[in-house]
Amino acid sequence: MVVSITAEQRLLGRKDDKRHVVFLDIDGILQPCTSQKRFEHDINQTQVDMAKRMKDDRYLELDKYDVAAVLYDWDEKAIGNLRRLLDDCDAEIVISSDWKRTRTLEQLKLLFKIHDLDGYVTDVLSYTLHSFKKDEIREYLFQHPNLESYVVLDDLDMEKYYRGHMVCTKGYRYFTEKHMQEAARILQYGPWWSDYYIKNTSPDKLGRDSLIYDNYKKVIFLDIDGVLNDDEIVKDEESPIIEDRLMYNLKTIIENTGAEVVLSSSWRSSYAAYAYKGFSGKNADMEALLKCLDYYGVKIAGATPCIFNGPEGRPFEIRLWLCHRPDVENFVILDDEKFWKWNWLESHVVCTTTKYGEEYDQYKKGLTEKLAQDAIKILNGM
Repeated sequence: MVVSITAEQRLLGRKDDKRHVVFLDIDGILQPCTSQKRFEHDINQTQVDMAKRMKDDRYLELDKYDVAAVLYDWDEKAIGNLRRLLDDCDAEIVISSDWKRTRTLEQLKLLFKIHDLDGYVTDVLSYTLHSFKKDEIREYLFQHPNLESYVVLDDLDMEKYYRGHMVCTKGYRYFTEKHMQEAARILQYGPWWSDYYIKNTSPDKLGRDSLIYDNYKKVIFLDIDGVLNDDEIVKDEESPIIEDRLMYNLKTIIENTGAEVVLSSSWRSSYAAYAYKGFSGKNADMEALLKCLDYYGVKIAGATPCIFNGPEGRPFEIRLWLCHRPDVENFVILDDEKFWKWNWLESHVVCTTTKYGEEYDQYKKGLTEKLAQDAIKILNGM
């Protein structure tokens, strides 16, 4: 005889090293911030009807506006995407939303029960009157250092604090399918720079039948030196590692194509080490890069593998990354080096080394506005 168990029975009591945790915000994730549908209904009657429907008088003790908001304003697509994430990744919810400040865990579970999600809710973050969410999450992680995986779902971008673990819905109103796929990838394999991810992304693991969600459609393979700076110029200690005007041009490409950024630069190994250490290392150049990325809202979604040196090395690593992801529709390679043997990749390359003064055989490097427009045309198939 097969005995079915509830999500709550499966998740409660699980050891930390088996837990996949979703730190869940509510407003901007499940409830679009502009939704006010609850005021189109009789809120008092809604609360009474809910108590009867759930056969639980505790609903009469809840805030009636909460009950109506959960019933009428939580987005059905967002709820479905969250449920799929939790089921596919065998994950649980730890409430990080500010809703926790005026509601108990029991009250929150009652509200989530309206959509049959209460069994997934196992905990809430602790807080003080003056604490910030980023610190509350950090404290929870400090108390539970052995979580198998975690992801932060929020409309507040905390990427610089939880780099590689953050899925931000800012600008989307709610938790979309694309966000669900990104969150699932993190829960199943960790951030792209983690050892666990690297060991588990062999070709067979990335097959069509796998649960991994690599929803890349358009990709920018990004070199750093010579693209976001001019490394032909000898810089002194006061010179910027990343030039704002060049980063702005990269941001323009992203905004006009919706492409994901994948590091092909030699910086990728340093980025991985620095992100993994949680900023505990001292690396002024990396701090400058991260600060600039955060300022322009540019997120690194992945990196090519580090395998070969020589003129065929980087092209091979990009081809290997692509062959694992057959759903990529288009891509562009931003690189300043001319000695790579790109072969069939050549039509996707935007080389950022240009002649400055032909009579002096001078060159300058960097992602200019014109080159950014060339990249946009490639990504958009123009």
